[in-house]
Amino acid sequence: MKEFDAKKHFLKFIRNLKTSDEQEEIILKRVAKITKVINLEYWEIHSESKNSTLVGSYGRGTAINLSDVDLLIKLPENQKQRFTTYLNNGQSALLQDIKSKLKEVYPTSQIKGDGQIVSIKFSDGIGFEILPAFPILGEDGYEFPDTHNKGSWKKTNPDRDQQLLTAKNKQYKGIVKKFAKMLRAWKNNNNVKISGITIDVLVYNFVDTWNIDSIESCEFDEMSRDFFKWLYNFTECQNVITSLDNSYNISLDESINSKASTAWNRAQKAIKEYANKSTAENEWIKIYGKKFPIYETQKGNETKNIVINSISNRKKRKPIGNAKDTEEFLEDKDWAISEHIKIVTINAELEMNGFRKGSIRNFLKIPIKTNSKINFFVSPHRNITWYWKIRNVGETANRKDNIRGQILKGTNQHTEPINFKGTHYVEAYGLSEKTVEYFGKIEVPLEDI
Repeated sequence: MKEFDAKKHFLKFIRNLKTSDEQEEIILKRVAKITKVINLEYWEIHSESKNSTLVGSYGRGTAINLSDVDLLIKLPENQKQRFTTYLNNGQSALLQDIKSKLKEVYPTSQIKGDGQIVSIKFSDGIGFEILPAFPILGEDGYEFPDTHNKGSWKKTNPDRDQQLLTAKNKQYKGIVKKFAKMLRAWKNNNNVKISGITIDVLVYNFVDTWNIDSIESCEFDEMSRDFFKWLYNFTECQNVITSLDNSYNISLDESINSKASTAWNRAQKAIKEYANKSTAENEWIKIYGKKFPIYETQKGNETKNIVINSISNRKKRKPIGNAKDTEEFLEDKDWAISEHIKIVTINAELEMNGFRKGSIRNFLKIPIKTNSKINFFVSPHRNITWYWKIRNVGETANRKDNIRGQILKGTNQHTEPINFKGTHYVEAYGLSEKTVEYFGKIEVPLEDI
């Protein structure tokens, strides 16, 4: 029976929560477009970058792939004066005015203006929440409209929140923001009634109370267990917590207490059952959802189904735009999948000047330099012929006409020079005659350094 490897599982889990390169590119394009609309209408300039800033989870660096995008847009003071003169709820009129401008650009998207924001829900599931704001003269922060109770102007200072959380994250060597991302997965998987800012505030407060011997040896399984215990005890006594900058209180839904208790019990069981990898994995999946990785080998048809669902195929492929279609698929080959197929681990080592040679699993994002390369390898098996597929993905690969994806014959080792910034995935097929007996897959996230 195999033991649960906390470091390996949680590093992969954090990678899985990351917004994909393709999503990031889409988000940045939409930020630029929305910013341009606002600048043209209210500032009479053509800039795609001035007067807007990412706030919320994206601004604080704690967003995951399901997070809405919060965008603060600065408006000139004369617009505040204009809507303040309205007899009834000028704040609501401001939101409706912005909504109408955006509706002209996004006529088929669902756009609402209510409360304090204008929201846009795009057909691909990415949501934007746009907060119009006015810089406060002589002070840090902004005033923004609140349509409730006949309308008023509220204050916010997102820059201060970002600075405080970043400083705390630096103090604890990066674990604060990573753990805040993990808790967003807990929230989504268990329908916890808690906001992103509340999660960040809770983690910010928790880490100062946590008895940890060494940050370098921090394991997220123990951190999870101790946090849920802390949260359970905290919500037994209190239903509010103070904001990052201590300027206001945040109410905590009473249901958080029972959700924390359940997660605490599951985390204790997962840690206790570390010697049984499958049991531990199942408990963490109950807490954090399907983004939490499974490494325990399944048997029989279950393994074959996992391979079929994991392997790339033409029907599931995302659009490649005008890029040349160089990709090959297993379905194009005269190959069968064995009823007893086994899933193999693709190991990958980075070779780069200035860095010690080592596994890419130690990186959330792999830094690259000129003349860098990655050595992929799987365990050798007698009478097995190996084929490799390396596929560049995302809008950058499409735009540069560089998707690749050919299936090439090789050995159990494959060396790949790094010449593309962005996400790749690598597949390995182990064949006996024309039957695939082994299959492995790994994601390779790359970035410039």
